[in-house]
Amino acid sequence: MEKDFSSIIAESVKRINENTRRIKILEQGLERLEDRVEKIESSILTRLSDLKLELDKLSIKLNSVSEKMKFLEEEMNKVSKEVDKKASKVELKEIENFISLINPVTSAFVTQDQLERILDERLKKAKT
Repeated sequence: MEKDFSSIIAESVKRINENTRRIKILEQGLERLEDRVEKIESSILTRLSDLKLELDKLSIKLNSVSEKMKFLEEEMNKVSKEVDKKASKVELKEIENFISLINPVTSAFVTQDQLERILDERLKKAKT
């Protein structure tokens, strides 16, 4: 009986030692998993931080572009109003024609003396 008891104790000790070894292996695996999870969390937090910075920069650039577009739109409206105030091609052509009519360099004007002579000559021809 003592032999049975000692063999039971030996078997129990053997099993306890085997279970202890297995528990240690599981604990080591769990520690490795925890380390990996911590590294992944750290990496994710770093990437999220970097992403937030990039999004902030992008937001600033978008605001800048939006402001520039508003400025350009205002300037285009000003230019459009100025263009509306300017003379059209037809109006410029009319002004050009009018100027060419009264231009003393290109037009042949008659002096008063010349006009009187021409009238006198025509009156004499008409009498004869």
